[in-house]
Amino acid sequence: MKGVAVPKAGFIIARVSFGVLAAGMLGAAMLAAPAAEATSSTCIASGKCFAVAVSPSNAVAEASAAFTFTITNEASTQSLGSVQISAPAGFVITGASAASASVSFTSSSAVFLDLLSGQGLPPSATTTLTVTATAACSGETYQWGIEAKQSNNFNGSGNDFQLDPASAGNLSGTLNGSCSLAFTSDGQPASTVVGSVITSAPSSGGGPVKVQILDGSGLLATTSTAAVTIAIGPGSGPGSLSGTTTVNASAGVASFSDLSINAVGAYTLVATSQGTTSPPSNSFSISNMIQPCTGSSCSASASSTTTMGTVTTSPTTSGESLAVGIGGVSYSCGGTYHPVSDPFSFGLFKSSGVADANAQFAGMLEIFKSTVEASGRTGASSWEICYASIQPFTALPGTSGTAVIGGVLNNTGLLPDCTSTQGAPCVQARNKDMAGDVVVTFLASGDPVTKG
Repeated sequence: MKGVAVPKAGFIIARVSFGVLAAGMLGAAMLAAPAAEATSSTCIASGKCFAVAVSPSNAVAEASAAFTFTITNEASTQSLGSVQISAPAGFVITGASAASASVSFTSSSAVFLDLLSGQGLPPSATTTLTVTATAACSGETYQWGIEAKQSNNFNGSGNDFQLDPASAGNLSGTLNGSCSLAFTSDGQPASTVVGSVITSAPSSGGGPVKVQILDGSGLLATTSTAAVTIAIGPGSGPGSLSGTTTVNASAGVASFSDLSINAVGAYTLVATSQGTTSPPSNSFSISNMIQPCTGSSCSASASSTTTMGTVTTSPTTSGESLAVGIGGVSYSCGGTYHPVSDPFSFGLFKSSGVADANAQFAGMLEIFKSTVEASGRTGASSWEICYASIQPFTALPGTSGTAVIGGVLNNTGLLPDCTSTQGAPCVQARNKDMAGDVVVTFLASGDPVTKG
């Protein structure tokens, strides 16, 4: 029986030992808890700490928001007298407010003096400070800066309050989305003549070209005053842009009132701001001439040293204008065709600046004698018209293709002859006049470009 009692005693001892270990583990956990609160030891050492919470905790790119900073004085005896809040990189402060405090701000910081009407924020008390700011245009995260002092006027260095380390993460946020740029619906550039102001209606008859800044949600950034720069878009004509090409936005919209281009061609514009580039604007033409169509028939001509083009059309709606230009366009047609003349572009534009896709034209392309002789093709019958249009058309076999003109995809090809079954676009006749010039007459439609 005694031999049996020994293991039993051993089992009891084991249980007691386990209980001691459990108590030791519990004691360790209790001792470790203060270490996790690094805040308290820091605050106790300095005697002055403050906590902060920020709402909203995240921001929308380029959007304006009122950020609320809730300040708590964690000191045991000292009052907190003043606070300075610094904006994250790329943010712009537009306002600041607080109850019972003297407030001032710049674009990068806001200062709150004489908290609680100069009494200071007492221990354990909380106050709310508000900073209104426009967020950065792009990025992933951002960080507010904050300092607090015992002095009411934010002076001195020896009496600074320390930020509670437990609150430090509250000053960080995530930027949602990124800003973008777009030409406004009423600010798209419209066709005009060389050297004239580009506006939103033909012949410089509209308002300024306008670009809007959109926030990370795709909404107009109504508080943005960011600088916007405008330039000629890729694939455009040979001209250069003049005028005030960089302006600051007002209420999120940048207006360009004196832009002009010095050469005939098809163009688009693009805008850039804060590292962001807009999609190209609508395509528009810079022409030699724009003729208002006031009657039932409308004609216009343009010429260069090698070529003259003339077209006649009938307006389909009131207020339309006929634009013509020579040169400034580059494209080709397939087959064995070799271009000689300068391109002749023309179009009938509605008062809104949009080309009339239903327009019908009777045209003439005249290649001057010196150019005809230099080409080696002195017979009129050998001349063809290389045609480009955004509308599909029937071309001579083996000559069809495409070309990007002024940022817009065009169909290209040599025109067939007009017949009872082949209508516009087509070639009506080829002749040589008494001066030795080759004259090719044709029918066209839509918004085309021709060259011989």
